[in-house]
Amino acid sequence: MKTTIEKFNLVPLVMIITVACMLLVSGCARYARTVNTFYDPSATVRSGSGSIYVIIPENQITQSSDVKWVLGNVKNDDNKNIDEVYSSRSPAEIIQAAFSQEFQKAGYTVIPTTKRIGTEERVLDLTTSKIELEQISAVMDIKAKCRVLVGVDVFKNGQLLKRLQYEATSSKTDVKDRDLLAESVLQESLKSIMKQAVPELQNILSR
Repeated sequence: MKTTIEKFNLVPLVMIITVACMLLVSGCARYARTVNTFYDPSATVRSGSGSIYVIIPENQITQSSDVKWVLGNVKNDDNKNIDEVYSSRSPAEIIQAAFSQEFQKAGYTVIPTTKRIGTEERVLDLTTSKIELEQISAVMDIKAKCRVLVGVDVFKNGQLLKRLQYEATSSKTDVKDRDLLAESVLQESLKSIMKQAVPELQNILSR
């Protein structure tokens, strides 16, 4: 009888351990399916004045809240795609917004648009806007990496001054905040691009 009671008392403990393990595994499998693309400007330049047009292609404008843009993939330990990473804004819109916020912070009036009419004083035409996000969802952690590539044609008073390209990458591995890791590497890559590009672009446009 004593043995039977001891075995019976072990049942709740076994159930608790089982549930805890299930929760742990479930938590470890988390990853971001959608990414918050809010950008916090670094204020890399100051003392700006006047207007800057930041142009992206018209087909990169989100036409409906139902549209989701694929920014990358989620893979498992075997390097097989198991999901995709989405954003409510296109890569071009994300990068356009980052440039706009940086130059606004510097004191410029920024006009985001999709067309160049040729008479604007200062224009940044974003000819290339690529964001590549990848997450690898492992049992005990998650890895995330991001690559951002930006091509910019710089115009002043209708004349092409320079064609530039910027690239930045970021990667992280973590065992917590797994659903925020993709956002984190995206933000780091964008900030790296802005720190490279904004001072150079301001210098060119100020000549």
